[in-house]
Amino acid sequence: MNFTRLVAAEKSRFWLGTATHGACLFNPDEQSTTIDKSCTSETHGLSDNYVTDILLKDNGDIWVSTQRGLNILTSHNPNSVLRAPINEKDAAKERISSLYQTKAGLVVVGTTDDGFAISNPLLSNFYSQEIGEGRIISSLSNYKDNQVWVANEKGLWLYDTISKTQEGPFTSNGAFASSEDTNDKLLSVFYHTKSDALWVTTRTGLAKLNPQTRNLEFVALNGKSGYSINIDDDGDIWYGGYSDGLFVYRPSEDRVIKQWPLSLTTRIVLDDNENAWLSTVSGLFVANKLTGDLTSVSEFTDKISDQTVVTWISQSKRGGYWVGTQAAGLFFMSKEGSDLSTIKVTQIKPESRLSNVSIGAIVEDDEYGLWISTIEGIAYLAPDLSTLSYFGAENGALSTGYYIGSVTVTENNTIMFGGAESLTQFTPSQVANVKWSPGVHLTNVETVSRNEQNGTTYQQRQRLDEVIELKHNDIALTIEFAATDYMNANELTYAYKLADFENSWRFTDYKTRTATYTNLDPGRYRFTVKAINQENEWSTNAAQLEIVVVPPWWDKPIWRVAITLLGMLLISSMVWLRIASLKKRSAELALKVEEKTRDLEAVVEKLTQLSTQDALTGLKNRRYFTQRAKAAWQNYKRHNHTFSLLIVDIDFFKRINDEYGHHVGDTVLVKIARILEDSLRESDVIARWGGEEFLILLPSLKVQEAFWVAEKLRKTVADYEIDAPPYSVSATITCGVADIRDYDSVEACIHAIDKKLYVGKESGRNAVIK
Repeated sequence: MNFTRLVAAEKSRFWLGTATHGACLFNPDEQSTTIDKSCTSETHGLSDNYVTDILLKDNGDIWVSTQRGLNILTSHNPNSVLRAPINEKDAAKERISSLYQTKAGLVVVGTTDDGFAISNPLLSNFYSQEIGEGRIISSLSNYKDNQVWVANEKGLWLYDTISKTQEGPFTSNGAFASSEDTNDKLLSVFYHTKSDALWVTTRTGLAKLNPQTRNLEFVALNGKSGYSINIDDDGDIWYGGYSDGLFVYRPSEDRVIKQWPLSLTTRIVLDDNENAWLSTVSGLFVANKLTGDLTSVSEFTDKISDQTVVTWISQSKRGGYWVGTQAAGLFFMSKEGSDLSTIKVTQIKPESRLSNVSIGAIVEDDEYGLWISTIEGIAYLAPDLSTLSYFGAENGALSTGYYIGSVTVTENNTIMFGGAESLTQFTPSQVANVKWSPGVHLTNVETVSRNEQNGTTYQQRQRLDEVIELKHNDIALTIEFAATDYMNANELTYAYKLADFENSWRFTDYKTRTATYTNLDPGRYRFTVKAINQENEWSTNAAQLEIVVVPPWWDKPIWRVAITLLGMLLISSMVWLRIASLKKRSAELALKVEEKTRDLEAVVEKLTQLSTQDALTGLKNRRYFTQRAKAAWQNYKRHNHTFSLLIVDIDFFKRINDEYGHHVGDTVLVKIARILEDSLRESDVIARWGGEEFLILLPSLKVQEAFWVAEKLRKTVADYEIDAPPYSVSATITCGVADIRDYDSVEACIHAIDKKLYVGKESGRNAVIK
């Protein structure tokens, strides 16, 4: 026997690695026992008989590396071998050369071709292995005494989860050929406890295991490829086909009693003895075998449509149902009694990876936590439905994922998932989920500096101290970093920030892991970097570096103060001289500006007066009145400040002109204008409107109050004897009054009082018309 490794064990025994017999436990005190009788080899499930290294763990487990993979011999049963994949590749193709255990308990696995890998035994709670040299585990069904029926590409097997042994393959009596290709047609197994019968769906129909011959016998549905199966309390078999639809087969009558044209049915869950939930690649349905009704859940919710690929449905211990999909997420569905219209669907953790992967199966443990097989591995959703953990190859799970519906749970609460590479089993209570908290370290710090003599640049590596000092000619700083997460290094991102230089975090991926800064101003800075995993969880540990940028000599405080004072002295002298010159010039300009300003003000005042004043009467003209009337209208619209308009016309003014002459007429106009102006308030506006007409704006007065003002004006004018040498002339006026509230514009109001004026004229003049 050729020995490759010798490791001391407890009780003076040795573990021997061999080139032909695997790993052997040798006791020198038992001279009569031959070594090959105590060896664990390929016949026990070891990946290869050529052992390259052996590592003894504190918990009694023995790690054995071979030329074709890594194995674990459990402490409770050294002859039971568990495969431990070390990366996403096929573990059977890994030629492992050596094993090493760190002080932290990590196992470093050296390989011949692919460098080294690191495994954490605390996380290795999932054990995967082939069954009967078959790797493609298409279906599982719990049997008795912690035994499980397993269908793989090699056939049908009975696997003992305690002893890790298997029995099989079970063949057929003519219903199937014994070729390997035909055995691959076994798709789903279902053990019915009540009838103690095992049913198998195949690509060619429904089969049943004969307990006497231990062979599979073809029963029904010839040519109908089946994917899923369940049996109700009546003994009727619900048979989900690939593309032929769903069938309800009654063995007692050997006939199909109901059929629905559905696409691939991934799972069948019985709701009662009549109804069943059907998850399909085209949505979720409820079927009734008595009425033949088929109802889509999409009729009651938009969360699950007929385009949703539903891979799983199972009853929840919380009441309700768990629904898994392909890349559409995980859902919880509830309803009130049998009323489908009360269906409510809630998506769980929509922002997580579960929304982007295919869910194979869901198992709810006794603590209401969910164990979920996916295309990437195994996920665990805590009972609070918010904490989500993932387990991959580093934990012993299959990184290549698991098949839809390939799952079972044994009497001792062992959960088993079937995948494309092997069967994975674990006990939820034994799964350790170590808090993710990797160390983050700075691995390299470099500067790029400029030579002050010739202007060339050069790189220089800095010591990794807590503080580094940069000079003014260091024009660039590069910091490299890494996190000691050996399991998921290629899934990490990093966040870094330079305090007092930037306020927000910057991010980079695991490939770059570099931060670069250029032309930092003199001062003190603190660089901080953290790692972030795929679930956006930030590491509690952070790497930090204090950076001090030293200013050049001329930029030091004492020189800066001296230069500043000298500059201020020179500037103040220049400013003083300049101010003296400007003051003299300013005084001269001020005199000229003051003189020109007075002239300009006089001109402006004259122009303003000419543009707004009537030349004959001295009253405001029509233009000024129009501006004031518009302003009063805006004030009325905005603040509801009312006003009234009053128009005044001198009676028989043409007769005065004809009888006494135009110069007397002008005098009459001027005298009456004075009488009107003197009789009004300062806030009232009076203007010569045209000829012998005057227009008056009376703010805040309503029509009755304006009427009283007009009456006052009329009487004052009528009682006044106008002296126009050599004549004494008497005159009367006629007025029209209106309130702006009765009109929708100033123009309409003026038009109205003008009409009233003419009414007064026609009625005899010397009157006020309101």
